[in-house]
Amino acid sequence: MDEPGYPKIMADCAAADFVGRPTELERLTSFALGMEEHDPLVVAAPPGAGLSELLRQAYDYLFYRQVSLIPFYFVMSPENGSYGHNAVRFVHQFLVQAVAFRRRDPTIIAWRPDLLELSEIAAPADGHWVDRTVHSVLNAQQAENSEALLAACLGAPARASAAGVRCCVMIDDCHAAAYSDQARQMVAGIKELSSTGSVPYILGTRRRFEIGLPAAARMNIGFLPFDKAAAVGERIAKASEVVINDECRDLITNQIGRRLGFFNYLCRSAKEIGTGLDSFPNVQRVYAHEIFGGRIRRELDAVLDRIADDRDIQKNLVSLLDPSTSSGAKQLSLGSWLRTTALGEAPFANLVEHLNIEEFVSLSDGRIQPNASDHVLADYFTMRSRLETGSESRGALFGKAVTGYLKRAPLIMAGHYRKLAALGLRELLTNFSLQQVPRATLDHGVFAKHYKGLPDDEIMTGLRADEPEVHLPQIVYTANAADLYDPIGGLAGSDRSAVALGFQEGLYSDEDEIVWVAAEIDSKLEASKETADFWCDRLEMVALMCGFANYKIWMIAPEGFNDEAMALLRERGAFGSSRGQVAFLRRFLQPDDELRAPGTLEEYEVVIPMDEDSEMIAANALEDIARRHNVPGKAINQIKTALLEASINASEHSLSPDRRIRQKFRIEEDRIVINVSNRGIRLTDRKMPAEPPGEGDADRSIRRGWGLKLIEKLMDEVKIEHTDDGTSILMTKFLHHDEVPA
Repeated sequence: MDEPGYPKIMADCAAADFVGRPTELERLTSFALGMEEHDPLVVAAPPGAGLSELLRQAYDYLFYRQVSLIPFYFVMSPENGSYGHNAVRFVHQFLVQAVAFRRRDPTIIAWRPDLLELSEIAAPADGHWVDRTVHSVLNAQQAENSEALLAACLGAPARASAAGVRCCVMIDDCHAAAYSDQARQMVAGIKELSSTGSVPYILGTRRRFEIGLPAAARMNIGFLPFDKAAAVGERIAKASEVVINDECRDLITNQIGRRLGFFNYLCRSAKEIGTGLDSFPNVQRVYAHEIFGGRIRRELDAVLDRIADDRDIQKNLVSLLDPSTSSGAKQLSLGSWLRTTALGEAPFANLVEHLNIEEFVSLSDGRIQPNASDHVLADYFTMRSRLETGSESRGALFGKAVTGYLKRAPLIMAGHYRKLAALGLRELLTNFSLQQVPRATLDHGVFAKHYKGLPDDEIMTGLRADEPEVHLPQIVYTANAADLYDPIGGLAGSDRSAVALGFQEGLYSDEDEIVWVAAEIDSKLEASKETADFWCDRLEMVALMCGFANYKIWMIAPEGFNDEAMALLRERGAFGSSRGQVAFLRRFLQPDDELRAPGTLEEYEVVIPMDEDSEMIAANALEDIARRHNVPGKAINQIKTALLEASINASEHSLSPDRRIRQKFRIEEDRIVINVSNRGIRLTDRKMPAEPPGEGDADRSIRRGWGLKLIEKLMDEVKIEHTDDGTSILMTKFLHHDEVPA
């Protein structure tokens, strides 16, 4: 995208200060400017992630950086206004923004002329469709026809499009439909119009609100990564002329959950109080001020009022959502909540839906889990609960809150530092894809025996020369272990333990399914047998409680495990590694071309049809390539035979739909590597004879799969990989240049 440098219209911050969302902004503007008809784009985000600012930035960009498409930004209201109020507000804002864009005068948006005045100031080329839109709205109002009024108002963008004026409609806060009948009616009309494809619609909403457009494209927006969120927070403090240092910036970013709107509130509050955010006591005093009566309090009060306007119901909710009223996490069944709130089933269902949309709670298996891990929400509900009970004075509660927040601050930062130092187990396990790796990359005992104390380059050279003894599974899904079994989160932390589901051989069968349960553990020296035993028990509990029958335990300690611990782990079928080993394992998980030996020479690729003549042509081509690289004659004959066998096997038994065999030849200084792959029935899914063939059937049986044994005798390494739709055979022949060359 172009470098930012234009004034604000809708956006809260200058374009130059809007960082961390270039990809999302590019997608929004590209979608808006696309010429083809398409389904709407739903953009979903958690509360406080900055979705509204992203949409407003997209509006400003489209307003200033192009001249062919009118951008329109509208915020749905969750309130039930007077008759037709929201619909008329929609058409009025559309015409204001359209006239401002066509006249290239954004100040028109600020002074908001009425409908009749808009007809007068519209550009001459737009006078006809603007007049007709205004007249249809006024006529529907006079007739008090609600359906006609809604159609006239919401149809304004389509009317403009029919007149040859392209526009893009961006609707924010579509989840307002969960709170009011008018908003629900408007969203229903917008959904119907957006599905026609004549006008691009971008619909912003909470990620837990189901808008009901299954065919729509979807873009999920999360919170900014920590480093970018902290950088934006620092800019906010500077713009507010509030002194801040790095440690306080990081504390605030963590404590508010990267919600930059709350960061802005804290800076504004610090400015008003006349203090800096340059020490933990200062930060927590300002934070307590916001929780007890500042902008954060008022914003959360407004959300709670929208969820439940009845004060008695609110009081019950505050008590239920206060994490300080019970030890540990509080989980209640829906039935218990229903009895506590004393509502009927329908109002109760709406209440729970609203709490879930705003992410005050999470719903799972018929139970409600308050969002106690969110510091701001936990502090807000604790404060409100204690103030409403009236057992202590406001001043005493404020003082206790500040001291409590201060005691928590070092723990928040310790968790932050542990997270920064975490290995990223989910990402690491995601890269498991049927690779074969040396045992020393996972078994600390083997690694310590052969490589401990050596320079990294010597270790990597040695590992590459090792026999690959461990066959990694194909991982298809990973999750934080704490998301599946909450107690493990308190021990290992949510970012330091993971569960990975996959298939050991990539066969996609019940028998082949396997789960890896992995965790980083703390130990100053090599972890002891007692430590290993403790963590094995805990990680096995994760597998058992989740119903995983076939699982593998993997633990990583900073310095690995001592001999007794390794003996225990092997006995229990678990792996124990050091952090250093993980660094080498990552390199083996890289694509083959990144691990290619320094002596790599050339690579060739041949695609042949499945018939005997083509197989011989490919074998002869391989012979010519090998002779060019001075491969010994004996090796050439062995390689040609293995290639023919692999090709015949694929041709006769794969039932390949495209009848093609793909062959890759890679010549390295000390080896030749051949990959033969095809689409069709995978080798493992073919029915093989139960017994070796008799002498008279030798040739026919080899071609039914026993040729693999011949290939294994002819080549030094043979690896069979089962792809989604076929088989790949990787064959390696080491070259001994003391042999007679071809």
